[in-house]
Amino acid sequence: MAAWKLTVLFAAVLPLCLCQITPEVLPEFLGPLENHTVIQGRDVFFTCVVNHLQSYKVAWIKSDSRAILAIHTHMVAHNNRISVTHNGHNTWKLHVSNVQKNDSGTYMCQVNTDPMRSQMGYMKVVIPPDIMDDESADGMVTHEGGNIRLRCVATGLPKPIVTWKREDGRNIILREDGQKQ
Repeated sequence: MAAWKLTVLFAAVLPLCLCQITPEVLPEFLGPLENHTVIQGRDVFFTCVVNHLQSYKVAWIKSDSRAILAIHTHMVAHNNRISVTHNGHNTWKLHVSNVQKNDSGTYMCQVNTDPMRSQMGYMKVVIPPDIMDDESADGMVTHEGGNIRLRCVATGLPKPIVTWKREDGRNIILREDGQKQ
């Protein structure tokens, strides 16, 4: 739907008016907002490119919590890990530093047209696997043919899958009842 703007060039008491009617060019996004998978503790940028912004404003919102993060370059969120930069032309960047697990979610770049225009990107925060040495088996010894119970506790996001291997690199195959083959 096109919007129109009326510009009056000359007006007088006369019943005639010399007017110029031109279509208003509405803001448009030049590319999608990208999804990001980022390791906890790293930094991430969402980039939003908007042409023909004119007097409209760009806002950044964390959609799943409906939290307004910034309007133009004014920060609304009270989080010193989040900032917005603008290149003075058409590119807006939302910078999240030292990403944490609760930063995961959908982020929206929004322009305050009527109706509102927006695009969304998703941030998935992952945590590298970490073997919990205090809770895992370590330095256990048994004689050949003897039984041993091994335990490995690992954390991470997504949850790590633990596999056991022999020193020669071959897998240790367990039977249905948990016994080795």
